[in-house]
Amino acid sequence: MGIYQLIIESGQRAGQCVQPPGNAYTIGRDAGNDLRLVEDGVSGRHCELQVTRAGVMLRDCRSTNGVFVNHQRVEEARLHRGDVIELGGARLRFEYLIAVPGVHRRRTPLFWASVLLVGMTFALEFGAMGIAVWTRHHRITPEESARILKFFPPVPTDAVPDALMPGAKPAPAATAGSANPATPVPATPATPGAPGAPGTPDAAAAPVPISGNR
Repeated sequence: MGIYQLIIESGQRAGQCVQPPGNAYTIGRDAGNDLRLVEDGVSGRHCELQVTRAGVMLRDCRSTNGVFVNHQRVEEARLHRGDVIELGGARLRFEYLIAVPGVHRRRTPLFWASVLLVGMTFALEFGAMGIAVWTRHHRITPEESARILKFFPPVPTDAVPDALMPGAKPAPAATAGSANPATPVPATPATPGAPGAPGTPDAAAAPVPISGNR
């Protein structure tokens, strides 16, 4: 089984399909050709097809009326799927049966989009590497910092906690057993009847009874 086929579209053998089995295939009027066509304008050995690493090549064998591929005269051409070959009054259509390595394939928009995406990814990676190397060996001056910060909007100070403001000092942590000076100490209410409580007579001011014989 070959890798391509020729479909005869006009002439005495119209509708027939041939599958060349070898690497070389000759077409012409003479009986010694692999494919014999007796239509008007076909030379004794009109053309030859050759299977190569690049695909199937069509070569004109010095025919009288020439070889035409898709209505253009050629001396040698690489054939693609669906190409129409005209040899005098005969017309053939070329079709591949299997995929051939090295044969040109039409690129779809999805293929080019993938290529663009891969290219942009590599560009970003190399750009990031370049910036990293540059910042490692270059000290940024205050003027450069100011130019860079111009591209960023300022942050309002009321949206930043005081603890995160520049120059803010952290509050001292309270230790166990020590009172926080900023926390007020509530007064303990006095117990009624206790010394010093409101409404309780002072022991020092109370009269001392005098004992004596009457």
